[in-house]
Amino acid sequence: MKTIVSSLSVLASLALFGCGGGGGGPDYTGAGNVTLRVSQSEIDTGDRTKITVTYDELHPDGVVIKLRYDAGLEYIPDTSLWRINGKNLDASPASEVTGDVAESIFLIYNLGRDVLGKNNSGELIFELRGIEETAKNSEIEVDMDVLEEDTVFSAENPEFSPEDSAPLMVK
Repeated sequence: MKTIVSSLSVLASLALFGCGGGGGGPDYTGAGNVTLRVSQSEIDTGDRTKITVTYDELHPDGVVIKLRYDAGLEYIPDTSLWRINGKNLDASPASEVTGDVAESIFLIYNLGRDVLGKNNSGELIFELRGIEETAKNSEIEVDMDVLEEDTVFSAENPEFSPEDSAPLMVK
C-alpha cells in the first residue's frame, strides 16, 4: 500500500511540474500562426514578385508581422493589402528598416483589432522588386509577435526568430 501511495505522489508531482512551468497556464495565447509564400522565388533585376503572408489564430491584442529579406530587393510602395474575410483593405508597412545583419531589410506591419474586427485570420499581400543580385541562398523570412503598446521596432534589437521562410533570389 505504501508503494502505491508513493507512486501516486510522484505521478501527481510530475503532473504539476508539467502543467506549471514557463508556459503561462491555460489562458496563454501566443501571437498566432503564420506562413509565407512567394509567387516567384528567382527573379531578374527589375522584376517583381508577390509575397503572401497567411495568418490565423491571432492574439486578441493584435500582432506585429516582421519580414526580413536581402537588401538586393526593395518594397514597392502602395502594393500592400490585407485580405480579411474575402475583402481587400489597404495596408501600409509601419516601418521599413535596414538591418546590419547580412545587409538585410526589415518590413514591419502592425495588425490590430481596428483592422481585424472580429476576424482572426487572413492574408497580407505585397510586392518586392529585384534591384541587385543576391546570394544564391537568399530568402525572405517572417516572424510574428503580439502587438504591444509603445513598442517600437529596432534593427539593433529586432527580436526576430523566423517562423517561416521561402527562397527569394535576384539574379
